[in-house]
Amino acid sequence: MKKLLIAGLMTAAFSAHAAKDVQFLHWWTSEGEVNSVEIIKDKLVKSGFNLVSVPVEGGGGKIAKSILQARAIAGNPPDVAQLEGPSIKSWAALGFLHGINDAAEQHKWDENLFKMARQIHRYDGDYVAIPVTLHRLNWMWVNREVLQRHQLTIPESWQQMIEVFADLQQRGVAPLAIGNEPWQIVQLFENIAFGLGGAQYYKKAYIELDSEALASQTTLEALHLFRQVSTIVLPYITKQTWDSATQQLVDGKRAFQITGDWVAGDLMALDGTFPAHIGCYPTPANEAGFIYNMDSLVLFKSPRLDAELANQIVESISDPQLISAFNKQKGSIPPYYNISLTGFSSCTIEAYQDFHLAEKQGNLVPSMIDSMAVSPVIEKAATNELFRFFNDPSIKPEDVILHMQSMGASNISL
Repeated sequence: MKKLLIAGLMTAAFSAHAAKDVQFLHWWTSEGEVNSVEIIKDKLVKSGFNLVSVPVEGGGGKIAKSILQARAIAGNPPDVAQLEGPSIKSWAALGFLHGINDAAEQHKWDENLFKMARQIHRYDGDYVAIPVTLHRLNWMWVNREVLQRHQLTIPESWQQMIEVFADLQQRGVAPLAIGNEPWQIVQLFENIAFGLGGAQYYKKAYIELDSEALASQTTLEALHLFRQVSTIVLPYITKQTWDSATQQLVDGKRAFQITGDWVAGDLMALDGTFPAHIGCYPTPANEAGFIYNMDSLVLFKSPRLDAELANQIVESISDPQLISAFNKQKGSIPPYYNISLTGFSSCTIEAYQDFHLAEKQGNLVPSMIDSMAVSPVIEKAATNELFRFFNDPSIKPEDVILHMQSMGASNISL
């Protein structure tokens, strides 16, 4: 009896160690994203961890980031958190993040990571975040059946886009699947601005906030087209999530959706395959290019999570097979040279090819709205300005330009 009791206690102790809880704060809440998180959870279980998922609704992660900040300041950070872009370096500079060089060396990130991914995920020479996904944001998702029903063709310019939108509206069809949330609306604008002006204009105007570029005719034209779209969609738009908008696209209630390739993950989550009636096309542009953001995972220092344990978790999550499966489910590109795209959707393969071409030609740009390009203060101010313009016809384009020039003059840095 005594031996059985000791054996039972030893088994319980081993189980407790093997099932170490790992809190994970993130904003992956759509059906396709939830399926992707399950892939991480399954891998961690096999590695002796129990993933405690803490999802926070709200596309773009604004609410999740606020919760993360509050928890970290209070001394109760999650073990793992989803982050994007420059905020990784900001958290690392404050001393909150574990260095993960051990796992980086094991998986040869210096050799295998895309160049821009290496830059984003290092601070002061050390890796401090796991690169998980690369997303393309200048995608146009099209319900081809709706266009065929009305004998309309895929628009190849923004002027053609407005004409198709207006034509559908006259026929009683709401053309664009979108929610009246700031990040969705401003992402639409950055697609218009990039499409009209190209990568160099986009960088000067919306990343550097160059006064001359902001005052250009291209900016006025972009705001004019933005206003034309708002005039068409405001009568029917609601504050819905992006995945609800995607469902409207699939159901034929909308003809277009202009947003990132996370849409592909939700499309495939419907029945396991990509719907034949939905097509992916680069958003119209005078110059081919690629707007991107990345999803990254960081590990926070705490009494619960020492450096050794953190690197064990990183080694598990950054396994190439997991990264491949996760991106295949989510519709995104694995940002690693050593991961094959065999079995990925045709949209992901096209995005991968376009990414490398854009990188070679200098037409690769980070999203200004999706936490990749400017300081959080500038991002919030620019988002508010453009969102107000979209929803308030009384605001003049010149006023928006003036306010954005003031942001640039503030010299607020990352």
